[in-house]
Amino acid sequence: MPRHSPLVASVARLRRPYTGEPQWAVEPEVGGALADLSPLELAHLLGQASGPMPDRVRRLVLPDAADPVQQSLEAAVFCAASTIARPVFWMVQPRHDQIRLSLMPDVAAELVRALYFLVPSLVSRPIGMHVFLELGPATVVLTGTGSDRWASLMDGFAPSAAPTLPSALDPLLSCLLRRICLFPSPPRVESDELRWQDGPSVEWIAAALAHPIAGLSVPMTLALAAQSPTTMR
Repeated sequence: MPRHSPLVASVARLRRPYTGEPQWAVEPEVGGALADLSPLELAHLLGQASGPMPDRVRRLVLPDAADPVQQSLEAAVFCAASTIARPVFWMVQPRHDQIRLSLMPDVAAELVRALYFLVPSLVSRPIGMHVFLELGPATVVLTGTGSDRWASLMDGFAPSAAPTLPSALDPLLSCLLRRICLFPSPPRVESDELRWQDGPSVEWIAAALAHPIAGLSVPMTLALAAQSPTTMR
């Protein structure tokens, strides 16, 4: 399937509000994946077939993590970001075996240190302009962070907390991290609610998370609570 085909462009537009990816970044992500669709799967994607959307189609359009360790690491990233009361991510790129995170320039140190307090056993590997954070088979990539900048972020920092234990919410929080750009600033979990400030309404978020193609692949077990919501973005 050509990278710039109308279908690729249409699917890219569907995915972009969830991930924040510009068109130039998202089309290569979805173009190769859509080339693997069978005729029946393509018919489902185009709304030309009856029945529920096949899970494989959903995974190709916006993949979720299947490995529990990957889910746990991504849940920790979600929790670390939720401690920062301003925009953290300008783009995320979810892949089957990892997630790539592009950070706002003024939050990197805060996010990294919060993450290391939650997961002190993380292994970091700066390669080129990216830093690969690894926990066993799980990988989170911080894009645009070279080795010199990484060294300055970690200068004088020594994580000392005990690692967090796996949680029943890990699959959900992982899915939410892969759709984090629906929210202007990272939401937080509090009293069995997903809460966010100065963003879309509950109705808008509920519809986005329930979308048959790009929505959550796991049940939403938290109540939604918008504080000072806007009518629409």
